[in-house]
Amino acid sequence: MLGLLLSVSASTALSQAPPPSAGDSKVLPVASAPKAASTKKPRLVTLQMAEGLRFDPPRLEAQPGEVLKFELENVDISHQPHNFVLVKPGQVQEVVKLSMEMGETGPNKGFIPEHPSILASSGKVVEPDGKVSLTFTAPMEPGIYGYVCSVPGHGMVMYGALYVGTPMPPLAKDLNIPQLTLEKGLAGGGRRPFVQRIFMPQSGPASIAVALPGSLNYCFDAGNCRVRYVWSGPFLDGTKHWRGSGKELGEMGDQAWWRSTASLLRFGGGKEDPSVETKFLGYTLNDGLPEFHYRIGKQEVFQTVIPSGKGVEMRFRLPQVKSKVSVAPDGEGLWKCPDGVERKGVFEVPSGKAKGFSVFLERKDQPPQKEASAPTSKNSHLHTP
Repeated sequence: MLGLLLSVSASTALSQAPPPSAGDSKVLPVASAPKAASTKKPRLVTLQMAEGLRFDPPRLEAQPGEVLKFELENVDISHQPHNFVLVKPGQVQEVVKLSMEMGETGPNKGFIPEHPSILASSGKVVEPDGKVSLTFTAPMEPGIYGYVCSVPGHGMVMYGALYVGTPMPPLAKDLNIPQLTLEKGLAGGGRRPFVQRIFMPQSGPASIAVALPGSLNYCFDAGNCRVRYVWSGPFLDGTKHWRGSGKELGEMGDQAWWRSTASLLRFGGGKEDPSVETKFLGYTLNDGLPEFHYRIGKQEVFQTVIPSGKGVEMRFRLPQVKSKVSVAPDGEGLWKCPDGVERKGVFEVPSGKAKGFSVFLERKDQPPQKEASAPTSKNSHLHTP
């Protein structure tokens, strides 16, 4: 099994690494590293040891044989010492167990036990506000290599995964990182409701993602003034967006179960007119849920989305409307409009009810979501584009 080389100097030759001193990181032999590895320019990777006993980021990617220069930094505001131990696939818990059995020898050895599954380590604990630099070559064998803080009491929750030549699953479905750390990686940290402006897949550049109470989420396209899609489960993994140039897309925790192709609302005859201009006017938060404000032609529209049954309720307010409004169901799902009369697949809402009505969209193949109470407070926070 291929090992990994660590040193505190990126210029140290792989074949002539000196033995570790008290201040150096642990050096492990390289069994079959590629000959060209020492001539490759290392890729800089920053890994922080953060509050709440977690690594940030909780997972990393590398190509087989890629040279990585890790900058380990202890930024834990609780001022706890931590270490870094990289192990073979499936061996995190074994190393954690051994570290707890080290007894009095633990502090002098940085709480890093002797075990053949350990491929690399910091060689010592990193004290609060401390830093350690490590340069090593990723294994040639693809797999998921765990990294962990083996300080007693930390390793049960403080671990992560290095994906070598193996694609990472969506953050929300990654079983190789702790649940608490997973929530930290989601936009909003798992809070609901939550609103996040971010670039979204299959939506315009002016997208707004919303995590609803319960387990439903949706994407509102402010450029086209309509809900683009709805999905269930975890919210957004925004780590690539936040750590990149800001142009990367947010990653949904699951596939969308409903997608739109056009606006639901129709004015003046019941047919969509692509020449009609839409204009986004911002949104107001009511109990954390956004009420979007926009215009379709001359019609002013306010729209709120809340959980309901097996799907969502889309509430519309049209304070200036003077005629009937047509609602054209779009995409998969079960549609209802209590205030409308269905004719040829389109709901017609009479003028007397058009100033305020709801459209219900339900998913066919899922159990009901937990009901959320309707927002009651008004104008708690105003957002504009």
